[in-house]
Amino acid sequence: MKKYNNIYNLVNRLTDDPGFRAFFTAYLIAETEAEREILSDRFWREVDLQNLADQQLIRAEFTRCFLKLPGLVADLYARAAANTATAA
Repeated sequence: MKKYNNIYNLVNRLTDDPGFRAFFTAYLIAETEAEREILSDRFWREVDLQNLADQQLIRAEFTRCFLKLPGLVADLYARAAANTATAA
């Protein structure tokens, strides 16, 4: 259950967009790289079916999410280090 809570919290910090929240949650819960690839391919095929303006909005949100990753990684690293120090 902790894995799902962590994924939920991470995804909610990453984006407010419900479509991306659903996609990132499914992607991170996927058990194998093959599952992730199928999810990613399906998602981007659906994006390609949208009109150009919607595609641009979706891609812009994806870029915003991507740009947030370094900060989230740094925070997760700091939390992990703090947990390791506490456990030692």
